[in-house]
Amino acid sequence: MHIGNIVTVGIDNQPFINNLGKNGYTVIPVDDIPQVLDVNDPFDLMLVRGSLLVDFSNEDLERIYFTNNRTPVALIIKDPTTVTEKLSKVITSGSFDVLYEAEIENDTIYPRIDKLFITSKLNKKLDNMQQDFHSKETLKEEITLREQILAHERVLNTNIIASITSGLIIIDINGTIILANEHTRQVLKDPDAEIIGTPYNSSLLAEIGNTVDNFLKKINKSSSSISAKKFKIKDSFFSVYCYRMLDYENNPTGILMLINDITEQETLNTSLYRSEKLATIGTMLSGIAHELRNPLAIISARTLRALKKNDFEKEWTNKCFQSIDSQTKRCASIVNNLLNFTRNTATTSGFHKIKDILEETLSYVNYQNTFDNIAVIKKYTDGLFVYGDRSRFVQIFLNLITNAADAMEGKGDLKIITKLAGNAATTVEINDTGPGIDEELKNKIFDPFFTTKDPGKGTGLGLAIVYKIVQESDGKIWLKSKPGNTSFFVQLPSKKERSYGSSYSGR
Repeated sequence: MHIGNIVTVGIDNQPFINNLGKNGYTVIPVDDIPQVLDVNDPFDLMLVRGSLLVDFSNEDLERIYFTNNRTPVALIIKDPTTVTEKLSKVITSGSFDVLYEAEIENDTIYPRIDKLFITSKLNKKLDNMQQDFHSKETLKEEITLREQILAHERVLNTNIIASITSGLIIIDINGTIILANEHTRQVLKDPDAEIIGTPYNSSLLAEIGNTVDNFLKKINKSSSSISAKKFKIKDSFFSVYCYRMLDYENNPTGILMLINDITEQETLNTSLYRSEKLATIGTMLSGIAHELRNPLAIISARTLRALKKNDFEKEWTNKCFQSIDSQTKRCASIVNNLLNFTRNTATTSGFHKIKDILEETLSYVNYQNTFDNIAVIKKYTDGLFVYGDRSRFVQIFLNLITNAADAMEGKGDLKIITKLAGNAATTVEINDTGPGIDEELKNKIFDPFFTTKDPGKGTGLGLAIVYKIVQESDGKIWLKSKPGNTSFFVQLPSKKERSYGSSYSGR
């Protein structure tokens, strides 16, 4: 049975070494103290021939001490009188144990060796226990520190989420709400309900829930990481952005949703639209007044002749009243068109023939003197529709057509071309034969308050508002220009299904 390893240093007593082996010890013999450093096997006891340390040096002592930490060392001495004073101090300090050769001869040394071996084992066990204790204490301290860090991070994250002025909702891949801040209350079915842990479709208003539903359906199929919508809920407007959340392997794990109240922004936009309409109306009034004067003069003349005539002929009377009726309807049409354009109606979306929208727009400018010497060339593709708010589309084209006429200074060719753009959009080109737009101005043309007109003749808001309307209609707008020719291109959706906020300026 193997008990342990003993290193013998300078001991050549073979019977003694053999007996150690019989007692269960494996002996590792070395000749002198420096060779102890070459022992690679672990050992539990070192036996050193005492005569090697009669004139020992501090270097020898360090070798013995640090060769195997906490391993007992015993000196085997033949005659106590041979122990030097220096070695005696080391022995009495407890650094070494002492065994005598006489104990070997009378076989009493082996219980002493067993005791030293047990002491070695006990020391190592205590050392391991102490190390384990320190390791456990260190682990406890580390766990405590990590818990404090996590608690601090939780508080910090909670404060950050609570400080965000947008509504924030996190929904897992199964559609369960796992986080929501206080600013989400405006879009909940029950603003006082606790929604964490509930399905999104039972907690969110239908408009928001449908957005989540559509995004979850395509979260594994689409490469798009964001979807955005704009809603009007009661008297408020909200923009909703959905972001795809991914794990470390880029697999989708859920949705992060941001909800912003944009009511103030929408109110400002409405005011800007109204201001631009009024500015446009100001340029139209003189032409409209002139256009109204003609049918009113005809009505007045027919009426005066009828009043002066004593003998009424039926045929003549019918022609007179038919003329009056026709001119009256013409006046009513002009006034109604003007009222429809200026009326502050709520935004409503629907399908409209692009040809009808362009013709309505042209009816507003036909009365203006600026268009007297402009040839309007129409190249319409039949059967094209657009989806959105009709009055806003009219405002887009009215601004672009008026700008084209101003650029040509009332003389030139105005081309209006419609084309199919894929399966879901229609493109309208407004082309003029004006001087063109300088290259350095193209990137500024849609900026608010930028205008090339003389002071007092333009607000600089027209094209900026056009760009904004196109953007909110999920369309695109861009331009091409060279000396003597400029085209503005407007692409509008022809289908209802679309994502809000994907406009392209071409700049």
